[in-house]
Amino acid sequence: MDRPGPHPTAPAAGPAFPATEAVRAAVALSAPLAAGLALHHPEYGALASLGGLFGALAATAPARRTRLRTVTACLLLGAAGAALGGLLAGRGWTAFGVLTALALLSGMLSARGRAASLAGLMLLLNAVLAAGVPPSTAPWWLPPLLIAGGGLLVLLLCAPTGLPQPRSRRARTGAPAPARPTAPGGPTAPARPAGGAAPDPAQPAGGAAPVRRTGAFLRSPAPWCYGLRLALCVGLAEALVVLMPYERAYWVPVTVVFVLKPDLGSVFSRALLRAAGTAAGLLAAVAVFAAVPRGWPEVPVLMLLGALLPVLSRRGYGFQTAAITPVILLLSDLGNLEGTELAGQLMADSLIGCALALIVGHALWPGARRTARNAPAAGVGRARPAAEPIA
Repeated sequence: MDRPGPHPTAPAAGPAFPATEAVRAAVALSAPLAAGLALHHPEYGALASLGGLFGALAATAPARRTRLRTVTACLLLGAAGAALGGLLAGRGWTAFGVLTALALLSGMLSARGRAASLAGLMLLLNAVLAAGVPPSTAPWWLPPLLIAGGGLLVLLLCAPTGLPQPRSRRARTGAPAPARPTAPGGPTAPARPAGGAAPDPAQPAGGAAPVRRTGAFLRSPAPWCYGLRLALCVGLAEALVVLMPYERAYWVPVTVVFVLKPDLGSVFSRALLRAAGTAAGLLAAVAVFAAVPRGWPEVPVLMLLGALLPVLSRRGYGFQTAAITPVILLLSDLGNLEGTELAGQLMADSLIGCALALIVGHALWPGARRTARNAPAAGVGRARPAAEPIA
């Protein structure tokens, strides 16, 4: 199991321009949509592109084997979540109960390492999306199959650079490897982000080893603490979905899931950055709706947005949100063609989700407000580049 990596506000490792990641994301987002348009089913291509988006977000680990393992785990659990969510679509309070329990499981997986954390995120995220979208005439098994197909494309794109490397002379002779420098914060101390903001006390420490054994995992308070926190907020958001009188209110719990992602900094900072990034991304999407016709002209737009995704992700969470938002909106609009009306609804739902995470997951959560006093708002906007996906 991988050890949790540095805090996302730590400087990114690797080249300043991630050319390989940019090409991979561009192909993963645009190729499935082009295939769907060629087959006269753009809505199917949009679902596969959504799977490609999630796969591209998971395929950023520097180690090759870790990258393949993480994408595979996210592919499998993401497809399982989409299948479960499809079965729950339109079931009201039944969906509320199942998704709340799934949020508990997803949150607890965050304490088992980065791959498990991202896979748990994809499990919950796809379940929430599939349970909340308007009913379609497609069979329940088709959306998860298409989403898995998009993730499989990313896995294939990772394969050429994901093959095992030859053993070094040191490994063959048994010589000890040189010690690596310890990351700021040490192997057991929480990493401290740029700007002076302390990590969220309810989240796993940035440098702490994950809990591996099942018995110790279930007895440890950290998995239960974050799992209950996420389950409470997602449950309240799903209750709003049931009670809200309009479609696509599922973006409220989706926002909660993103903001309360563990081991990635304080909820306060992420909520503010997500609101700002969503607003910027929606403005870009509205400009695209005004200038680009529906259909084939959107393929090069998605290719460009895909190439920008890993570049902006290294600038911080707000920049990454601004890059993801127009992608989500364009893919969602292929099935309903609502354009700017859908953009306004998405912004409103995002603000509701951010407010819910701030109030229940931060202001009312034990210890969270004490952390906020140690994290000046001035440091929120000075996030350093991220080394891992922070969706």
